[in-house]
Amino acid sequence: MWFGILLLVFNIFPSRGSDAAAVNKLCFKESPYAHKVRISLNAALGDKAYEWDENEQFYFQATMAYGMRKSMNKTFGVTDVHICNETSRISFYFVVTNETLQPVPKSDVETAIRMVRSRFNNAFSLDDETLEFIGVEPTFAPVAEPSVTVWLIVFGVVMGLVVVGLIVNIITGYRDQRKKARESEGGGEENEDKTLKSIENGIYCNSLVESQGWKNEAFCQDDDKLTKL
Repeated sequence: MWFGILLLVFNIFPSRGSDAAAVNKLCFKESPYAHKVRISLNAALGDKAYEWDENEQFYFQATMAYGMRKSMNKTFGVTDVHICNETSRISFYFVVTNETLQPVPKSDVETAIRMVRSRFNNAFSLDDETLEFIGVEPTFAPVAEPSVTVWLIVFGVVMGLVVVGLIVNIITGYRDQRKKARESEGGGEENEDKTLKSIENGIYCNSLVESQGWKNEAFCQDDDKLTKL
């Protein structure tokens, strides 16, 4: 019985040690499966920068595992994301393995990073410049398209200006017509008075003058010579 227990213990511990040794052989600076991450908390958050600790590291592993699940539609956990070569300036390398501790190809990991890039940024309150995946080009969010197309907006503005211009022209024309009508009425009365004063006994005094004839004052109306009642 004791022999069986000891055999079980020896079978467990060497397997764990062999797993750690296998991971160490995969996760290192020059590994073809490793990705380097560089984080700049102070540059991004200033005085509000938080401390990068084991909890933040766990959060990174969980986010990466989520991205692998989303991208490859397979089961990945936090223990499948291995971190190594950490520095105090918050940079490290990581490798992703599957359930058999086989490394996931670097291209598959890059695809997962691109797919959930915004999730990484939101999780750590960073952006593509302060949360860098070295060698993975930042993926910018697509430009939001307006619900109304641009040409329709321009058409509406132009039509509005045309309508306003027509209204202004109509109002201005109406005012000009009324003004001309008042002027013509006033001018007609004045001309009528002048005409009446120029005619006496059917003779146009002004026409006599213009024809180089002599003007007989006796036949022309003179307000000063009229007898006042």
